[in-house]
Amino acid sequence: MATSTQAQRAPASASGKKAPKPVNPIVNLYLIAYNWASFAGWTYVLVQTLRTLVATGYDYTKVYAVVGDHLVWVQTAALLEVFHSLFGLVKSPVGTTAMQVASRLLLVWGICTLFPLPEVRQHWSFTTMTIAWCITEIIRYSYYALNLVGSGPYWLVWCRYTFFYALYPVGAGSEAIEIYQALPFAHNIHPGYFYFLCAMLCIYPPGFFVMYTHMFGQRRRYLGSSQKSKKSE
Repeated sequence: MATSTQAQRAPASASGKKAPKPVNPIVNLYLIAYNWASFAGWTYVLVQTLRTLVATGYDYTKVYAVVGDHLVWVQTAALLEVFHSLFGLVKSPVGTTAMQVASRLLLVWGICTLFPLPEVRQHWSFTTMTIAWCITEIIRYSYYALNLVGSGPYWLVWCRYTFFYALYPVGAGSEAIEIYQALPFAHNIHPGYFYFLCAMLCIYPPGFFVMYTHMFGQRRRYLGSSQKSKKSE
């Protein structure tokens, strides 16, 4: 799951701390455009997923045929975030960003694209994974875009640091199930790939724990002070 990678730079404080470097307006405009484009892409995938479920009587086996290709390319576009971090456009660590993007690319390219099988593409976990990803990213990219223009509303901050309670377990659990569904066929690619996927499944529980507890800390950081200030008003 992705973390905040494009936090808005705050102005210098009255305490005399060193002011941050001024924001390049061209870079800022590019990041705003990137975030809204990503928001639009994920919104499209979510709408198409929900429309397909409703139109087919909630037949999740039909979802991949409608949104699979779109999901692959919307997620692949997130590779740009590695370069954003690498060239200093955002403040997130390059390694962390690269690992987060790579884990998603494994799912869309190394599982769903590499194994065009009903056991993978038509399993219910693909649909739950897609919905969890979409909601997470719609909130995340709109949060980033609005922060870049200094107008992020409190309700959006609340959504970002509250919805993860459900979205992280659903998303990570669905990802792990998708990898598990591909295991019986991984030997056909290469024996080493089978063991690689097994290793990934072993990494999921501790990795999920780290990310989940990190978000609890982020929630206290971003919502705790707001809640206290509201009570004091």
